[in-house]
Amino acid sequence: MKYEVKNVFVGELKHTIQITNPTNNRIAGKLVVPLVKNDTARHYAILCNITAVGSAFNERLFLNDSSGNVYVCWDGIILQPRGTFIVELDYYVLAFSVNYLVNSSLVEGYDTNSELYLKYTQPEKLIESDNKKIVEVARNITNGESDPHKMALLIYSFVTKHLKYEIQDAEMGALWALENGVGDCSEHSYLFVALCRAVGIPARIQAGFAFHHVGEVIEDGHMWAEYYLENYGWIPVDATWQLFDSIDYRHLSSIQSIPEATPYTNYVFNNTVGMQPKDKQNVRFKPISPTEFSGNQFAEKIVTAVQKTRQVELGVFLGKIFGTNLIFSSETQRLVQEILESKIHIQNAANCWEESPKIAQSNVAYALERAERALKDAWMLIVKTFALYMGIPLALVLISLIFLRNRFRKKLFEDVGTSNIASMFM
Repeated sequence: MKYEVKNVFVGELKHTIQITNPTNNRIAGKLVVPLVKNDTARHYAILCNITAVGSAFNERLFLNDSSGNVYVCWDGIILQPRGTFIVELDYYVLAFSVNYLVNSSLVEGYDTNSELYLKYTQPEKLIESDNKKIVEVARNITNGESDPHKMALLIYSFVTKHLKYEIQDAEMGALWALENGVGDCSEHSYLFVALCRAVGIPARIQAGFAFHHVGEVIEDGHMWAEYYLENYGWIPVDATWQLFDSIDYRHLSSIQSIPEATPYTNYVFNNTVGMQPKDKQNVRFKPISPTEFSGNQFAEKIVTAVQKTRQVELGVFLGKIFGTNLIFSSETQRLVQEILESKIHIQNAANCWEESPKIAQSNVAYALERAERALKDAWMLIVKTFALYMGIPLALVLISLIFLRNRFRKKLFEDVGTSNIASMFM
């Protein structure tokens, strides 16, 4: 099992962008917005609505780049004096909180000639992984360690300790962050990626949105990172949120690695006439019923499967507290195996839902079946344990009562016998 699905969230994401012309002159421009998409199995987003109002513009276009990013673009936008252009993008979202379970013995060596390795170990703007100072620091941090997972953890620990969180008005980059010891989510991510690349670990940026709680409306984007392990894939790291080898369902990415149509940002309005309009965005994230996500009940089933699997884990944990694993060891081991198999099928379902819906449905159905059966067995074991505990005192009471009864009868017979003998001498 590569990762464990801890939680599943089904919701709606609404991204609203407003461009306002505060001048008395017309402003012409182009708006480019990267789309939240399904590049990883940690979240799936279905774009269900795009609305643009308030200005004249050419037909919208969709663009792609070599990093797999997808953009929607409005060209030929004409903002009249004091006019406003508003764009709304609505998504259905199925998102997972995951925790990676990396076994270093299963991590294979990198193919240093692969396209992935060559692309994601090279320096780029703001990620100066070939800078002598960054290379030296990266080597000192890893200190001869050869396990890439342990190396990534050492780099993460350095970044979280070295950088003090401080919001920056501009993108400053990895080298600046290293030299100044401060930075926001961008600098934390740039530095982590640069240090990883400097010692031969493929790493890349993730940019998009992150919410502290469901229902929150945010006005700014967020940035985090990923590093790559053979046999595991891309593994998330958010140094500012203290997340290593894990990510929650409130992180939704729209840019993976090097964006070609925009910089690392949630949108760009390119103004062609030299006058800068005012712009702002807000992003809302709220829950919906799993039945609203899709017509094939996948979301509803995987939510239920994860919930029931966690309930089985709780049952096994409570059972261990009461000694179930000692009294019914074979049954407890079977439940642990049932939990593992359910989690593996949940992982498989999350991995392939977009590309192979039928396989995903089959996996989640199997996971749900195993979880439901295991849940019944887990609570039955607890009941049997309590029954055994209750039975032991009851048996002791019964044995004591029988013993006392026998003693009483014996004493009675002895007293009766003594009385008869005494009567013979009277």
